[in-house]
Amino acid sequence: MKNVKILLGIAILGLMTSCLKDQEDTFDKPSAQRAEESIAASYQILAGAEHGWLMQYYPSPYRTYGGYNVFMKFTADGKVTVASDIDDPEATAESNYKITQSAGVVLSFDTYNEIFHLFSTPDAPLGGEKGKGWEGDYDFEFISASAEKIVLKGKKTGNYATMVPCKDANWADYINKIAVVEEDMNFPKYSMKVDTTTVNIVKSYRSFSMTYPTATTDTTISVPFVVTDGGLQFYEPVTIAGKQISGFKHATDTWDFACADDANIILNGIVPPLNETFVSSDWYMAYSTAGEYAQAALKRMEAGSATEGETIVLLAFTNVDGYPSLYFRSGNYAGYFCYSYEFTGEDTITMYYNGTNDGGNAPYYLRNCDYGAIVSVFGFDAKSARTFKLTTDDQKSPTRITLTDVNEPTNVITMFTQGISYPFNN
Repeated sequence: MKNVKILLGIAILGLMTSCLKDQEDTFDKPSAQRAEESIAASYQILAGAEHGWLMQYYPSPYRTYGGYNVFMKFTADGKVTVASDIDDPEATAESNYKITQSAGVVLSFDTYNEIFHLFSTPDAPLGGEKGKGWEGDYDFEFISASAEKIVLKGKKTGNYATMVPCKDANWADYINKIAVVEEDMNFPKYSMKVDTTTVNIVKSYRSFSMTYPTATTDTTISVPFVVTDGGLQFYEPVTIAGKQISGFKHATDTWDFACADDANIILNGIVPPLNETFVSSDWYMAYSTAGEYAQAALKRMEAGSATEGETIVLLAFTNVDGYPSLYFRSGNYAGYFCYSYEFTGEDTITMYYNGTNDGGNAPYYLRNCDYGAIVSVFGFDAKSARTFKLTTDDQKSPTRITLTDVNEPTNVITMFTQGISYPFNN
């Protein structure tokens, strides 16, 4: 491998940080020859890792979705096998790659890979804006390369991606370890104290939004990270109150996680009361998990849509302008009803429809399709407000939540975090 390093260093004049010869030797060769040697050396390095490479990869120009672990096994003849923690641990996909000279040595994944191109396809299979997706890179400039570490820079986003050799061939085992770490360290909210500065933190995908007071105002910073088998590693260190923070260490059976740089800085996981979780999240409904009272109302709703020649495609509670709102999609038409609410304890909520809606479809279905029945399940107006007791399967990371009317026990309905299409078929 030493010979490979020397060739690579000669070829790109020190931009790849391996062994170097003096300038006189380097410039003895024509540029075309140097380019060919750098490309050949790059193929050798990529194919030389026995168990492949582990890439820490950040899609999106603003690293909005955080970082992901991508496993890659290269062959010298231009084939690459890919796995990732974005997909099933056992899943792999094979495609082609190539290395070219274009104002530097460039690695391109030039044929579609069913796993790696999930990050860049405009179909948005992972979320993001339709027509853009996560806007990830598939062309990378080599910044440095050796048998021990490769640093790449995305041609589109400018994000850096680091690659290190995999310790063994069992990629799925590492992906499963990552899943455990992520679950243990996943909380709806977090707080952190850096000396006397209190930092409030919320997470979206794999990125923290950290808010803390500064001299004149509150400052909010976005901190993307990747999950490793040892904890959370930031894309780059951040400095808060004079202290550098580059990530947090994983620990089991705790809500407190020590900073990787300073054991006195602790990331504290926070689980909000269940009623707060309900009004701030999306919850999907299904006919089969409703009680007798709620099912009767749902059947009237279903029949009302049928008079329009429509099938109810989606029924959920979501937050609209700060209100928990009953959202529906009937055929090609959608609308919502907003509810005022009051917390009457950590696991109870009083609600009623406050008359705010989408201004078009909702009033139509209320007048013409008997939607008043389902609106009434959660309180039709202030005079008929309903109070519900909330229960869940997991207070920290709920996948479902059950609302039970304290005054009408058959008015009960369980909702789910996972999207449910055609709720009357479920």
